[in-house]
Amino acid sequence: MERADGSAAADVGLRTALIDLSRGRQAMLSVAQPALGACLAAGRVPDARVIAVGLVAATAGYLAVFSLNDVLDMRVDERALAAGKEASPDGDVDTVFMRHPLAQGALPLPLALAWVGSLAAIALVGAAALGTACALAFLGAVALEIAYCSLRSVTWAKTFVSGAMVGLGGIAGWVAVAPLTARALPFFALLAVWEIAGRNLPNDLADIAADSAVGLRTVATTFGPRVSARATALGAFATAALCLALPAPALVRVAALAACAWSMIAPVLGLAADPAPLRAGAYFNRASLFPALAFAAALAVALAA
Repeated sequence: MERADGSAAADVGLRTALIDLSRGRQAMLSVAQPALGACLAAGRVPDARVIAVGLVAATAGYLAVFSLNDVLDMRVDERALAAGKEASPDGDVDTVFMRHPLAQGALPLPLALAWVGSLAAIALVGAAALGTACALAFLGAVALEIAYCSLRSVTWAKTFVSGAMVGLGGIAGWVAVAPLTARALPFFALLAVWEIAGRNLPNDLADIAADSAVGLRTVATTFGPRVSARATALGAFATAALCLALPAPALVRVAALAACAWSMIAPVLGLAADPAPLRAGAYFNRASLFPALAFAAALAVALAA
């Protein structure tokens, strides 16, 4: 593996390395999750203050949590890269320049820690400005991220922790504009199931060879690629069903279902028939777009109302 001292990793600037430490594109897509929660909870476009503060808090929060994942997984990422994990995959929505820049030596650990801490502080201040419940949701998501990383070599069931973490992140947007009630449950479930079937399982399947080499426990490494692909397909259809249970106007529910059909259902059929890592990566990229598409539909309906 190439390191920062005179290696190719040294050619990557600190700003570009921070983008990939934070999985910048995926983080920006993730901002749609609490935004969707806020639109569903309010039943309209939130006021300007909530939009402005929420945008800053959500952006900082997702950049912080994605960065935290790479900080906590630095040693195992080093081993995975040495075992053959692709350092700069083409067409990966998670990667702009290089995968795991901290593990590749493109970033010093103190800078990465300062980056995570600064972003987390901004996110927490912003969330607290939107209410105690919003701040608690953010802190809960951070705690679940730490728990998820601690279970990396313990159990494949950590995928449910990942789902709960993403669901809780979406709930932060909900409680920024409305009290938490049973109405939020279908929305939480939608994001949790989407995270498991749209990102976690296919991403692990795409990395099955490197994960097996370093002893990571995932559905793919534990039960094999075919079981992983079938579980992904089951989750994709469950996501579609949950679209129809959202507390939203019928037009929003139908639009969300259509977005799910395009981003998850159509590509997962091919993955179930051919559970190859490259196909899993392509499915992951497309499924990652689902919350942003659902949010766009909810926003359009809210603006037209």
